Amino acid sequence: MPPKLEKPMDLVEIPSDDDDNVTPTTAAAARATTTTTTTTTTTSQSSRPPQVNKTTLQSKPPVPVDKTTAVKSRSFWKAGNFAVASTNKLAFVPATIEHARVHPKFLHSNATSHKWAFGAIAELLDNSVDEIQNGATFVKVDKIDIMKDKCPALLFQDDGGGMDPGSLRKCMSLGYSTKKTNKTIGQYGNGFKTSTMRLGADAIVFSRTTSKATQSVGLLSYTFLRKTGQDDVIVPMIDFDISGHWTEPIIYGSQDDWTFNLKTILEWSPFTSKDELMQQFEDIGPHGTKVIIYNLWLNDEGVYELSFDDYDEQDIRLRDEANSGNMTILRKKLLELQSHISYRIRFSLRDYVSLLYLRKFENFQIILRGKSVQQFDITDVLMYRKVMSYRPTGLRGVAVETTVGFIKKTLAGSISGVNVYHKNRLIKPFWKVVGDGSARGNGVVGVLEVNFIEPTHDKQDFERSSLFVRMESRLKQMIYEYWKGYRHLIGDQLPCSSAHDTQKGGLAQPSVGNATNMHKQLPANHHNIGRSSNIQKEMHLGQAINGLQENVRQDLRNEQPAIQPTIDLTDGLGHEVTSEGDPMSLSVDDICEENIKLFMRCEEEMMKENELKRTIEEIEKELEQMKRKCEQLSVHLETRKKQNSSDQQMEKVS
Repeated sequence: MPPKLEKPMDLVEIPSDDDDNVTPTTAAAARATTTTTTTTTTTSQSSRPPQVNKTTLQSKPPVPVDKTTAVKSRSFWKAGNFAVASTNKLAFVPATIEHARVHPKFLHSNATSHKWAFGAIAELLDNSVDEIQNGATFVKVDKIDIMKDKCPALLFQDDGGGMDPGSLRKCMSLGYSTKKTNKTIGQYGNGFKTSTMRLGADAIVFSRTTSKATQSVGLLSYTFLRKTGQDDVIVPMIDFDISGHWTEPIIYGSQDDWTFNLKTILEWSPFTSKDELMQQFEDIGPHGTKVIIYNLWLNDEGVYELSFDDYDEQDIRLRDEANSGNMTILRKKLLELQSHISYRIRFSLRDYVSLLYLRKFENFQIILRGKSVQQFDITDVLMYRKVMSYRPTGLRGVAVETTVGFIKKTLAGSISGVNVYHKNRLIKPFWKVVGDGSARGNGVVGVLEVNFIEPTHDKQDFERSSLFVRMESRLKQMIYEYWKGYRHLIGDQLPCSSAHDTQKGGLAQPSVGNATNMHKQLPANHHNIGRSSNIQKEMHLGQAINGLQENVRQDLRNEQPAIQPTIDLTDGLGHEVTSEGDPMSLSVDDICEENIKLFMRCEEEMMKENELKRTIEEIEKELEQMKRKCEQLSVHLETRKKQNSSDQQMEKVS
C-alpha cells in the first residue's frame, strides 16, 4: 500500500491574503462537534502536499438555517441581494490569532468586476494557455447537460500539468498567484474566482497531476454557502493518492472528516455518487484540469445569459447582444458591417476567441463546441499596411511596433480602431483612439502589443496612467499621419476631412453644426410664418451653438483634447456668419492635429517642470547639508579659538 501523504486541509476556508491560512468549519447542518482543525498551507520542498498545524477551536452547536434567506433571483446582477442569516460564530481560544473573514457575498461582489461574460470566459482560457509551458496541447469549451436538474452547464478542460492538493487550494484562495513571469498572462490571483462566479453560481474543479501522483476535487458553490447560511467562504475538497496500483483516499485527520467532505460535494454538485466523480478523472486522462460551471446565470427576461443552440450549435452567443443586432430589414451596407468581426466579437464567442491571442499557437488549439477555433490576424486583411515604431517616453530600450492599414474598400470609413494586446492577450479590441468628430483616421485599423502598461483586473482595459495617456496621444498622431499619406489610395470610399469641403458637396462633419444646410432643408412655406428674420437668426445660431456645445461636452467626457472646430452659421438670410479672427481655410482636422501637438508639448513641459522640481529639491537638500557642515565647522573653529586662547593664558601664567 502506498504511503499516505500529509493533508493540506479538508474543508477549506478561503483566506483573504496571500498566506493560505485556512480554518475548517461545519456546513451548519450535520456535525455538532466542538473541535475542528486549522491548517496552514506552506510551500514544501518535497513532493508532499503542505503540512498540517492543528489548533483546537471552540464552537456552539450549529443553529438550523432558514433557507428562505437564499437568493430567489437567478440573474447575476441581483444575486447579491439576499438577507444574511444570523449564526453563531466560532469562538477562538485566547492563544489563537484571529484573521479577517470573507463573507460569501464577497464572491458575488468580486465577480462584478467582469461587466462582460466573454471577459470571464477569456480569464479561464488564459489559465489553460498558461499551461502550454507545462505541456498543454488543447483546451475544450463546451456545453454539457446536468443530469440532476436537466440544466446546461459550461465545461472547460485542458491537458496541462494539473494541480496537486496544495496548488488547488491556492487556486481557490483569494489573491494568491505565482504567475509573475513574462510567459504567463495571469498575475493577480483572482481570475478563477471572479470568472467562475460571473458565469454561474457554482463551480466544481477536478485536477490530476503526475508530478506528485495525486488527484483532487474542489467545490466552490455560492448556492451551498447561502443556503446553509455560512458567514465565511467554505470550499469542501477531497484528495486521492494514485501512486499505487489503485486509487486511495488521502486521509489526514479522520475518516469521518474525509467522508463529510465527500458527502457535501455530492449533495451540492451535479454528481450523485463517488463513481461519477471518479469518471471525471477518466475523462481527463493522465494529467489535466476540468472545470464545470453550473447553475448558469439568467438575464432580466429569465432566460440563460449564454445561448448555446439558438443561433449556431458550434458557437456560444451572448443572447442580449445577438438579439440587439437581429433586425428584420437591413440595408446592404449595414448588413455587411454587422457581419464584420469587429461587430461579431460582441456576441459570438468563436469570433472573439479567434482574435483573443495575437500570435498563433503552434502545438495548441482551442476547441469550442467540438470544433477548433481558427485564429485570425486582422493585419492579414489590411490594405497598404505600414509598420510604425513607437518609443514610450521615459522607458529606455522599449520600442513598440504598430501595424496600421485600411480595411477593405467596401467597409472603408465604417470600421476603425486599434487592437491593443498585453502579453499576447487582447485587452482593447478596435479601440477608437480618434474621436467620431473627425473624419481623419476613418477606415484605419491598427494592431500593437504593449507590455509596459498594466491591464485592469478584468483585462478589458488598461490602468489610466501617464504612460497610457501618452500612448493614446501618440497613437492618434500615428493614425493621422498614416491617413494623410495613404487616403488617396482609397479614393471616395472615405468621407471628406474638413468643414470647408462640406460646403463644396462633401459629407457633413458630425461635430460641426451646419446651420446653413438646416436652413435650406426647411420647407419654403415655413421661412417667415409669424417669425422675423432676427428670430430666425437667433434660432439658427442657437441650434448650431447648442450642437457644438454638446459635442465639446462629449469630447470632454471621452477625455479627448478640446477641439475648436470651424463653424458654419447663417444669419437667417442665407449669409454666412463667422467668428472674428477665425479663417475659413482652417479645418476641423487641422485644428485637431494642432491641438494634439500642443498637448504633446504640454506633456513635455510638464515633464521638464517635474525634473526641475526634483533638481530644486536635490539642491535644497545639498544646501541644507552644506549649512550643517558650516555650522559644524563654525563650532569647531570656535572651540579651537577657545582652546588656543586657553593655551596662551596657561603659557603666560607659567
